[in-house]
Amino acid sequence: MASPSPTSKRAFSKPILEQTLIIHSQNAQYVLQRGHSFMLVVSALYSISVVLRILAEEAEMDQIEDLVSSRIAAVAERLNDEHARLKVLADAEGGVPLPRYTNPREVTLQVSSPALAQYVRLISRLDQTLMLLDGLWFAGVLNNKLRKNLTHDLRRLVYGLGRDLIDLERRGRASVERADQDEALKRADAETETMILATGSLVDGEEDREVTTPTNEAEDGEPERQRVEAD
Repeated sequence: MASPSPTSKRAFSKPILEQTLIIHSQNAQYVLQRGHSFMLVVSALYSISVVLRILAEEAEMDQIEDLVSSRIAAVAERLNDEHARLKVLADAEGGVPLPRYTNPREVTLQVSSPALAQYVRLISRLDQTLMLLDGLWFAGVLNNKLRKNLTHDLRRLVYGLGRDLIDLERRGRASVERADQDEALKRADAETETMILATGSLVDGEEDREVTTPTNEAEDGEPERQRVEAD
């Protein structure tokens, strides 16, 4: 009988939650693109939820998980408040039609942790809020400057959350080093690399390029300013 391959030895059945969503606005799509750190967030949240919970100091992980929850909740509250504020403006106009977008993207994700499911919902909420914002812009309620500034503020809010989550995962890794679990973490990282943590048209599509740690320039979207603002 043939012996199992190294890959099959590492394979195991993990829970995933498959979600399909349509993202309309360019600025919400931006947050989901691989080159803009989305896969780093995916990996960080899986590591916090599964890998580091086993290897890192328990008290440290309790604190990190509380911070993850509180920061996601804070961004969700800000987005919901902004959506409600814009809805009041729209209702004052008797309602405004939402625009049609020229390149909406249908994204199917295999979500690998509860925190990632929450983060994905934030991206969807960001998209809904930007659609309402654009509707108010077309109705003449918001001028060009207000639309531009609020669009960038909301995108940076969600994108910045992703950066915070990546930093929290690094803090957990430092805890593993203090516990002298470096080798165990390396083995866990090797196993994680064989998994498909997320799939989707924006994740594995034509926008793919090497994933690097996001910089302040990338957060602000400067290299793509003309393309993003044109939307």
